[in-house]
Amino acid sequence: MKKNIYLIIASLLLPSTLMAVSGNELNKKFPEVSSEVVLKGDRAIVYKGKILDDKTSEPLIGATILVKGTTIGTVTDINGEFQLSVSDDINPVIFEISFIGYVKKEITPRKNSDIVIRLVENMETLEEVQVVAYGKQSKMSVTGAISSINTKDLLKSPSGSVANALAGAITGVSSVQTSGQPGAEDPNIYVRGTGSLTASASKPLILVDGVERSFFQMDPNEIESITVLKDAASTAVFGVRGANGVILVTTRRGVAGKPKISLSSSFGLTQALRNLKGVDSYSYASLYTEAQRNDNPNISDDQLKFSPYVTEMFRTKADPIMFPSVDWGKYIFKDLAWQTQHNVTLSGGADRFRYFVSLGYLGQDGMMKRTYEVYDPNYSYKRFNYRSNVDIDLTKLEKSVQIDPCRRENVTLFVEIRLTLGDEIKMT
Repeated sequence: MKKNIYLIIASLLLPSTLMAVSGNELNKKFPEVSSEVVLKGDRAIVYKGKILDDKTSEPLIGATILVKGTTIGTVTDINGEFQLSVSDDINPVIFEISFIGYVKKEITPRKNSDIVIRLVENMETLEEVQVVAYGKQSKMSVTGAISSINTKDLLKSPSGSVANALAGAITGVSSVQTSGQPGAEDPNIYVRGTGSLTASASKPLILVDGVERSFFQMDPNEIESITVLKDAASTAVFGVRGANGVILVTTRRGVAGKPKISLSSSFGLTQALRNLKGVDSYSYASLYTEAQRNDNPNISDDQLKFSPYVTEMFRTKADPIMFPSVDWGKYIFKDLAWQTQHNVTLSGGADRFRYFVSLGYLGQDGMMKRTYEVYDPNYSYKRFNYRSNVDIDLTKLEKSVQIDPCRRENVTLFVEIRLTLGDEIKMT
Protein backbone atom coordinates (compact mmCIF):
# COMPACT_ATOMS: atom_id res chain seq x y z
CA MET A 1 0.00 0.00 0.00
CA LYS A 2 2.82 2.40 0.96
CA LYS A 3 4.63 1.50 -2.25
CA ASN A 4 1.61 2.53 -4.34
CA ILE A 5 1.40 5.88 -2.50
CA TYR A 6 5.08 6.59 -3.24
CA LEU A 7 4.52 5.83 -6.94
CA ILE A 8 1.58 8.25 -7.13
CA ILE A 9 3.58 11.05 -5.47
CA ALA A 10 6.52 10.43 -7.78
CA SER A 11 4.31 10.57 -10.89
CA LEU A 12 2.89 13.95 -9.82
CA LEU A 13 6.33 15.48 -9.22
CA LEU A 14 7.98 14.10 -12.35
CA PRO A 15 6.39 16.44 -15.04
CA SER A 16 7.31 19.61 -13.15
CA THR A 17 10.88 18.36 -12.76
CA LEU A 18 11.16 17.60 -16.46
CA MET A 19 9.74 20.99 -17.39
CA ALA A 20 12.26 22.75 -15.18
CA VAL A 21 15.15 20.82 -16.67
CA SER A 22 13.91 21.46 -20.22
CA GLY A 23 13.66 25.19 -19.58
CA ASN A 24 17.17 25.36 -18.15
CA GLU A 25 18.59 23.41 -21.05
CA LEU A 26 16.81 25.72 -23.54
CA ASN A 27 18.30 28.81 -21.91
CA LYS A 28 21.77 27.27 -21.97
CA LYS A 29 21.49 26.28 -25.64
CA PHE A 30 19.94 29.55 -26.93
CA PRO A 31 21.21 32.37 -24.70
CA GLU A 32 20.80 35.01 -27.46
CA VAL A 33 17.03 34.66 -27.95
CA SER A 34 15.11 37.75 -26.73
CA SER A 35 11.55 39.05 -26.79
CA GLU A 36 12.16 41.36 -29.79
CA VAL A 37 10.42 40.76 -33.12
CA VAL A 38 12.49 38.77 -35.64
CA LEU A 39 11.65 38.83 -39.37
CA LYS A 40 13.07 36.15 -41.71
CA GLY A 41 15.91 35.39 -39.30
CA ASP A 42 17.10 39.04 -39.11
CA ARG A 43 16.66 41.39 -36.20
CA ALA A 44 13.87 43.93 -36.61
CA ILE A 45 14.05 47.66 -36.07
CA VAL A 46 11.01 49.09 -34.30
CA TYR A 47 9.94 52.55 -35.45
CA LYS A 48 7.57 54.59 -33.29
CA GLY A 49 5.91 57.85 -34.14
CA LYS A 50 2.88 60.07 -34.34
CA ILE A 51 0.97 61.64 -37.24
CA LEU A 52 -0.60 65.08 -36.79
CA ASP A 53 -2.53 67.66 -38.76
CA ASP A 54 -0.16 70.37 -39.98
CA LYS A 55 -2.44 73.27 -38.93
CA THR A 56 -4.29 72.08 -35.84
CA SER A 57 -1.70 69.55 -34.54
CA GLU A 58 -4.58 67.16 -33.88
CA PRO A 59 -3.79 63.44 -34.19
CA LEU A 60 -4.95 61.73 -37.39
CA ILE A 61 -6.72 58.48 -36.57
CA GLY A 62 -6.46 55.71 -39.17
CA ALA A 63 -3.62 57.20 -41.23
CA THR A 64 -1.73 54.57 -43.24
CA ILE A 65 2.03 54.02 -42.94
CA LEU A 66 3.53 51.73 -45.58
CA VAL A 67 7.16 50.76 -46.20
CA LYS A 68 7.80 51.68 -49.83
CA GLY A 69 8.27 48.70 -52.12
CA THR A 70 6.91 46.20 -49.58
CA THR A 71 3.63 45.07 -48.05
CA ILE A 72 4.73 46.00 -44.51
CA GLY A 73 2.50 48.64 -43.00
CA THR A 74 0.24 49.75 -40.17
CA VAL A 75 -2.33 52.41 -39.22
CA THR A 76 -2.40 54.98 -36.45
CA ASP A 77 -4.42 54.41 -33.29
CA ILE A 78 -6.89 56.71 -31.54
CA ASN A 79 -4.01 58.94 -30.41
CA GLY A 80 -2.50 59.13 -33.88
CA GLU A 81 0.45 56.97 -32.79
CA PHE A 82 1.93 53.99 -34.59
CA GLN A 83 4.57 51.31 -34.10
CA LEU A 84 6.08 49.43 -37.03
CA SER A 85 8.70 46.67 -37.07
CA VAL A 86 10.93 46.59 -40.16
CA SER A 87 13.53 43.99 -41.02
CA ASP A 88 17.12 45.19 -40.78
CA ASP A 89 17.90 43.95 -44.31
CA ILE A 90 15.56 46.55 -45.91
CA ASN A 91 17.72 49.47 -46.98
CA PRO A 92 16.83 52.25 -47.44
CA VAL A 93 13.65 52.40 -45.37
CA ILE A 94 11.13 54.88 -46.80
CA PHE A 95 7.71 55.44 -45.24
CA GLU A 96 4.70 56.34 -47.40
CA ILE A 97 2.11 58.15 -45.27
CA SER A 98 -1.40 58.73 -46.61
CA PHE A 99 -4.75 59.82 -45.23
CA ILE A 100 -8.05 60.74 -46.87
CA GLY A 101 -8.18 64.46 -47.66
CA TYR A 102 -4.44 64.98 -47.13
CA VAL A 103 -1.42 65.16 -49.42
CA LYS A 104 0.56 61.92 -49.56
CA LYS A 105 4.01 62.17 -47.98
CA GLU A 106 7.25 60.15 -48.08
CA ILE A 107 9.96 60.30 -45.39
CA THR A 108 13.14 58.44 -44.41
CA PRO A 109 12.77 57.69 -40.67
CA ARG A 110 15.62 57.85 -38.17
CA LYS A 111 16.45 54.87 -36.01
CA ASN A 112 15.98 54.92 -32.22
CA SER A 113 14.01 58.17 -32.21
CA ASP A 114 10.33 59.09 -32.05
CA ILE A 115 8.96 60.30 -35.38
CA VAL A 116 6.53 63.19 -35.68
CA ILE A 117 4.90 63.51 -39.11
CA ARG A 118 2.65 66.38 -40.15
CA LEU A 119 0.29 66.07 -43.12
CA VAL A 120 -1.08 68.97 -45.16
CA GLU A 121 -4.71 69.07 -46.34
CA ASN A 122 -5.29 68.47 -50.04
CA MET A 123 -7.27 71.61 -50.82
CA GLU A 124 -7.82 70.64 -54.48
CA THR A 125 -9.81 67.59 -53.40
CA LEU A 126 -11.64 69.26 -50.52
CA GLU A 127 -12.67 72.31 -52.54
CA GLU A 128 -13.93 70.30 -55.51
CA VAL A 129 -17.55 71.14 -56.28
CA GLN A 130 -20.19 68.42 -55.96
CA VAL A 131 -23.59 68.69 -57.67
CA VAL A 132 -26.44 68.14 -55.22
CA ALA A 133 -30.19 68.64 -55.34
CA TYR A 134 -31.02 72.17 -56.56
CA GLY A 135 -27.46 73.45 -56.38
CA LYS A 136 -23.79 72.75 -55.77
CA GLN A 137 -21.60 72.55 -52.70
CA SER A 138 -18.04 71.70 -51.72
CA LYS A 139 -17.19 68.01 -51.49
CA MET A 140 -15.78 68.62 -48.00
CA SER A 141 -19.24 69.62 -46.72
CA VAL A 142 -21.15 66.76 -48.37
CA THR A 143 -22.46 64.32 -45.76
CA GLY A 144 -24.91 62.26 -47.82
CA ALA A 145 -24.29 59.15 -49.92
CA ILE A 146 -23.41 60.76 -53.25
CA SER A 147 -21.32 59.42 -56.14
CA SER A 148 -20.46 61.09 -59.44
CA ILE A 149 -18.67 60.52 -62.75
CA ASN A 150 -17.36 63.09 -65.23
CA THR A 151 -16.91 63.30 -69.00
CA LYS A 152 -13.42 61.84 -68.98
CA ASP A 153 -14.58 58.65 -67.29
CA LEU A 154 -17.70 58.37 -69.46
CA LEU A 155 -15.61 58.41 -72.65
CA LYS A 156 -13.58 55.43 -71.45
CA SER A 157 -16.54 53.17 -72.21
CA PRO A 158 -17.36 53.20 -75.97
CA SER A 159 -21.00 52.26 -75.47
CA GLY A 160 -23.95 53.21 -77.62
CA SER A 161 -25.89 54.21 -74.51
CA VAL A 162 -24.44 56.49 -71.84
CA ALA A 163 -26.29 54.55 -69.15
CA ASN A 164 -24.18 51.45 -69.81
CA ALA A 165 -21.06 53.45 -68.91
CA LEU A 166 -22.35 53.77 -65.34
CA ALA A 167 -22.09 50.02 -64.75
CA GLY A 168 -19.08 49.40 -62.52
CA ALA A 169 -18.17 53.10 -62.44
CA ILE A 170 -20.50 54.28 -59.65
CA THR A 171 -21.00 52.33 -56.45
CA GLY A 172 -24.54 51.27 -55.66
CA VAL A 173 -25.77 51.54 -59.26
CA SER A 174 -26.96 48.44 -61.13
CA SER A 175 -27.36 48.42 -64.91
CA VAL A 176 -29.30 45.58 -66.54
CA GLN A 177 -29.17 45.44 -70.34
CA THR A 178 -31.80 43.22 -71.96
CA SER A 179 -30.97 43.68 -75.66
CA GLY A 180 -27.91 44.05 -77.84
CA GLN A 181 -29.81 45.25 -80.90
CA PRO A 182 -28.39 48.49 -82.36
CA GLY A 183 -30.40 51.40 -81.01
CA ALA A 184 -32.05 49.28 -78.32
CA GLU A 185 -29.22 49.05 -75.80
CA ASP A 186 -30.87 51.22 -73.15
CA PRO A 187 -30.62 49.34 -69.83
CA ASN A 188 -32.74 49.36 -66.71
CA ILE A 189 -30.97 51.29 -63.95
CA TYR A 190 -31.48 50.70 -60.24
CA VAL A 191 -29.92 52.53 -57.29
CA ARG A 192 -29.12 50.24 -54.37
CA GLY A 193 -31.24 47.43 -55.75
CA THR A 194 -34.99 47.22 -56.20
CA GLY A 195 -37.25 48.57 -53.48
CA SER A 196 -40.61 47.64 -55.02
CA LEU A 197 -42.34 44.51 -56.22
CA THR A 198 -42.10 45.54 -59.87
CA ALA A 199 -39.05 46.71 -61.80
CA SER A 200 -40.85 49.73 -63.26
CA ALA A 201 -41.68 51.02 -59.78
CA SER A 202 -38.03 50.73 -58.70
CA LYS A 203 -36.56 53.09 -61.28
CA PRO A 204 -34.81 56.21 -59.98
CA LEU A 205 -35.77 59.79 -60.74
CA ILE A 206 -33.66 61.19 -63.62
CA LEU A 207 -33.15 64.94 -64.08
CA VAL A 208 -31.17 66.52 -66.93
CA ASP A 209 -30.31 70.13 -66.03
CA GLY A 210 -33.26 70.10 -63.64
CA VAL A 211 -35.75 68.71 -66.18
CA GLU A 212 -37.13 65.19 -65.84
CA ARG A 213 -36.16 63.27 -68.98
CA SER A 214 -34.02 60.35 -70.14
CA PHE A 215 -30.31 60.76 -70.78
CA PHE A 216 -29.64 57.32 -72.30
CA GLN A 217 -29.25 58.56 -75.90
CA MET A 218 -27.25 61.68 -75.12
CA ASP A 219 -23.75 62.08 -76.52
CA PRO A 220 -21.23 61.60 -73.67
CA ASN A 221 -19.21 64.58 -74.96
CA GLU A 222 -22.03 66.96 -74.01
CA ILE A 223 -22.29 65.74 -70.41
CA GLU A 224 -20.32 67.52 -67.69
CA SER A 225 -21.10 65.09 -64.87
CA ILE A 226 -23.59 62.49 -63.67
CA THR A 227 -24.36 62.49 -59.94
CA VAL A 228 -26.25 59.76 -58.12
CA LEU A 229 -28.03 60.56 -54.84
CA LYS A 230 -28.49 57.33 -52.93
CA ASP A 231 -29.58 57.83 -49.33
CA ALA A 232 -32.53 59.53 -47.62
CA ALA A 233 -30.49 62.56 -46.55
CA SER A 234 -29.46 63.50 -50.08
CA THR A 235 -32.86 62.78 -51.69
CA ALA A 236 -35.06 64.32 -48.97
CA VAL A 237 -35.92 67.43 -51.01
CA PHE A 238 -37.46 65.24 -53.74
CA GLY A 239 -39.95 63.61 -51.39
CA VAL A 240 -41.52 60.37 -52.49
CA ARG A 241 -40.16 60.81 -56.03
CA GLY A 242 -36.67 60.25 -54.68
CA ALA A 243 -37.49 57.01 -52.87
CA ASN A 244 -35.57 54.94 -55.43
CA GLY A 245 -32.65 57.34 -55.73
CA VAL A 246 -32.03 60.34 -57.96
CA ILE A 247 -29.71 60.70 -60.97
CA LEU A 248 -28.68 64.27 -61.79
CA VAL A 249 -27.19 64.90 -65.24
CA THR A 250 -25.39 68.20 -65.79
CA THR A 251 -24.54 69.22 -69.36
CA ARG A 252 -21.42 71.12 -70.34
CA ARG A 253 -21.51 74.90 -70.57
CA GLY A 254 -19.28 77.54 -72.05
CA VAL A 255 -16.39 79.13 -70.18
CA ALA A 256 -15.19 82.69 -70.71
CA GLY A 257 -12.15 82.71 -72.95
CA LYS A 258 -11.02 82.22 -76.52
CA PRO A 259 -13.05 79.91 -78.77
CA LYS A 260 -12.03 76.29 -78.28
CA ILE A 261 -12.75 73.57 -80.83
CA SER A 262 -12.46 69.89 -79.90
CA LEU A 263 -12.71 66.94 -82.27
CA SER A 264 -12.98 63.31 -81.22
CA SER A 265 -13.50 60.06 -83.10
CA SER A 266 -13.64 56.47 -81.99
CA PHE A 267 -13.96 53.20 -83.84
CA GLY A 268 -14.96 49.94 -82.24
CA LEU A 269 -16.06 46.40 -82.91
CA THR A 270 -19.08 44.70 -81.39
CA GLN A 271 -19.34 40.99 -80.82
CA ALA A 272 -22.01 38.65 -79.57
CA LEU A 273 -21.42 37.58 -75.98
CA ARG A 274 -22.53 34.03 -76.62
CA ASN A 275 -23.51 32.13 -79.75
CA LEU A 276 -25.77 29.13 -79.39
CA LYS A 277 -24.31 25.93 -80.79
CA GLY A 278 -26.79 23.65 -82.52
CA VAL A 279 -26.58 20.08 -83.76
CA ASP A 280 -26.59 18.86 -87.35
CA SER A 281 -29.70 17.50 -89.07
CA TYR A 282 -28.87 13.84 -88.45
CA SER A 283 -28.33 14.36 -84.70
CA TYR A 284 -31.51 16.41 -84.43
CA ALA A 285 -33.59 13.80 -86.26
CA SER A 286 -32.11 10.95 -84.21
CA LEU A 287 -32.70 12.70 -80.89
CA TYR A 288 -36.24 13.70 -81.89
CA THR A 289 -37.04 10.10 -82.86
CA GLU A 290 -35.56 8.84 -79.58
CA ALA A 291 -37.76 11.26 -77.64
CA GLN A 292 -40.87 10.10 -79.51
CA ARG A 293 -40.09 6.43 -78.81
CA ASN A 294 -39.44 7.16 -75.14
CA ASP A 295 -42.80 8.89 -74.93
CA ASN A 296 -44.62 6.11 -76.83
CA PRO A 297 -42.73 2.80 -77.17
CA ASN A 298 -45.45 1.41 -79.50
CA ILE A 299 -45.22 4.24 -82.05
CA SER A 300 -44.91 3.09 -85.65
CA ASP A 301 -42.42 4.34 -88.23
CA ASP A 302 -45.21 6.09 -90.12
CA GLN A 303 -46.07 8.15 -87.04
CA LEU A 304 -42.53 9.38 -86.53
CA LYS A 305 -41.72 12.95 -87.50
CA PHE A 306 -38.55 11.70 -89.19
CA SER A 307 -38.90 8.30 -90.82
CA PRO A 308 -35.92 5.90 -90.88
CA TYR A 309 -35.42 6.80 -94.55
CA VAL A 310 -35.22 10.54 -93.83
CA THR A 311 -32.86 9.96 -90.92
CA GLU A 312 -30.59 7.84 -93.11
CA MET A 313 -30.55 10.51 -95.81
CA PHE A 314 -29.45 13.05 -93.21
CA ARG A 315 -26.66 10.71 -92.11
CA THR A 316 -25.31 9.94 -95.58
CA LYS A 317 -25.85 13.48 -96.93
CA ALA A 318 -26.65 11.89 -100.28
CA ASP A 319 -29.12 14.63 -101.21
CA PRO A 320 -28.07 17.92 -99.53
CA ILE A 321 -30.75 19.86 -101.44
CA MET A 322 -33.76 17.97 -100.15
CA PHE A 323 -32.14 16.91 -96.87
CA PRO A 324 -29.84 19.79 -95.91
CA SER A 325 -27.71 20.20 -92.82
CA VAL A 326 -26.97 23.91 -92.43
CA ASP A 327 -25.51 25.82 -89.49
CA TRP A 328 -27.85 28.79 -89.80
CA GLY A 329 -26.13 30.79 -87.08
CA LYS A 330 -22.81 30.68 -88.92
CA TYR A 331 -24.52 31.22 -92.26
CA ILE A 332 -26.53 34.30 -91.23
CA PHE A 333 -24.49 36.10 -88.54
CA LYS A 334 -21.12 37.81 -88.69
CA ASP A 335 -18.43 37.49 -86.05
CA LEU A 336 -17.91 41.26 -85.69
CA ALA A 337 -19.72 44.50 -86.50
CA TRP A 338 -18.46 48.08 -86.73
CA GLN A 339 -19.36 50.97 -84.43
CA THR A 340 -18.22 54.55 -85.09
CA GLN A 341 -18.65 57.68 -83.02
CA HIS A 342 -17.65 61.25 -83.95
CA ASN A 343 -18.09 64.54 -82.12
CA VAL A 344 -17.12 68.19 -82.53
CA THR A 345 -17.58 70.83 -79.82
CA LEU A 346 -17.18 74.60 -79.84
CA SER A 347 -17.06 76.61 -76.62
CA GLY A 348 -15.96 80.02 -75.42
CA GLY A 349 -17.34 83.46 -74.65
CA ALA A 350 -16.80 86.52 -72.48
CA ASP A 351 -17.80 87.53 -68.97
CA ARG A 352 -21.43 88.19 -69.88
CA PHE A 353 -21.83 85.81 -72.79
CA ARG A 354 -20.81 82.15 -72.89
CA TYR A 355 -21.67 79.39 -75.33
CA PHE A 356 -21.21 75.67 -75.84
CA VAL A 357 -22.16 73.86 -79.06
CA SER A 358 -21.85 70.12 -79.65
CA LEU A 359 -22.55 68.01 -82.73
CA GLY A 360 -22.29 64.23 -82.47
CA TYR A 361 -22.84 61.15 -84.62
CA LEU A 362 -23.11 57.49 -83.70
CA GLY A 363 -23.36 54.65 -86.21
CA GLN A 364 -23.85 50.97 -85.40
CA ASP A 365 -23.93 48.09 -87.88
CA GLY A 366 -25.85 44.89 -87.41
CA MET A 367 -24.50 41.37 -86.98
CA MET A 368 -26.22 39.79 -90.00
CA LYS A 369 -24.33 39.00 -93.18
CA ARG A 370 -25.27 40.83 -96.35
CA THR A 371 -25.73 38.30 -99.14
CA TYR A 372 -27.20 40.57 -101.82
CA GLU A 373 -26.14 44.10 -102.70
CA VAL A 374 -29.69 45.40 -103.10
CA TYR A 375 -31.02 43.95 -99.87
CA ASP A 376 -29.56 44.37 -96.39
CA PRO A 377 -31.28 42.31 -93.66
CA ASN A 378 -29.35 44.02 -90.86
CA TYR A 379 -30.57 45.97 -87.91
CA SER A 380 -28.64 49.24 -88.05
CA TYR A 381 -28.70 52.46 -86.07
CA LYS A 382 -27.69 56.06 -86.77
CA ARG A 383 -27.94 58.83 -84.20
CA PHE A 384 -27.33 62.56 -84.65
CA ASN A 385 -27.03 64.72 -81.53
CA TYR A 386 -26.95 68.50 -81.41
CA ARG A 387 -26.74 70.64 -78.29
CA SER A 388 -26.37 74.39 -77.83
CA ASN A 389 -26.09 75.95 -74.37
CA VAL A 390 -25.95 79.77 -74.31
CA ASP A 391 -25.60 81.76 -71.08
CA ILE A 392 -26.22 85.53 -71.15
CA ASP A 393 -25.87 87.83 -68.14
CA LEU A 394 -28.23 90.66 -69.13
CA THR A 395 -28.70 91.80 -65.54
CA LYS A 396 -27.74 90.40 -62.18
CA LEU A 397 -30.07 87.52 -63.01
CA GLU A 398 -28.45 85.09 -65.42
CA LYS A 399 -30.44 83.96 -68.47
CA SER A 400 -29.80 80.63 -70.17
CA VAL A 401 -30.96 79.19 -73.47
CA GLN A 402 -30.68 75.48 -74.19
CA ILE A 403 -31.31 73.73 -77.49
CA ASP A 404 -31.12 69.95 -77.54
CA PRO A 405 -32.59 68.36 -80.68
CA CYS A 406 -31.75 64.77 -81.49
CA ARG A 407 -32.43 62.75 -84.61
CA ARG A 408 -32.41 58.97 -84.67
CA GLU A 409 -32.67 56.57 -87.57
CA ASN A 410 -33.42 52.93 -86.97
CA VAL A 411 -33.46 50.27 -89.67
CA THR A 412 -35.20 47.17 -88.36
CA LEU A 413 -35.93 44.93 -91.33
CA PHE A 414 -36.71 41.41 -90.24
CA VAL A 415 -36.66 38.17 -92.18
CA GLU A 416 -38.17 35.03 -90.74
CA ILE A 417 -37.06 31.72 -92.23
CA ARG A 418 -39.14 28.67 -91.52
CA LEU A 419 -37.60 25.39 -92.59
CA THR A 420 -39.50 22.13 -92.82
CA LEU A 421 -36.94 19.38 -93.27
CA GLY A 422 -37.57 17.10 -96.21
CA ASP A 423 -40.49 19.18 -97.43
CA GLU A 424 -40.04 22.78 -98.59
CA ILE A 425 -38.62 26.14 -97.53
CA LYS A 426 -41.01 28.95 -96.71
CA MET A 427 -39.92 32.56 -96.35
CA THR A 428 -42.12 35.28 -94.88
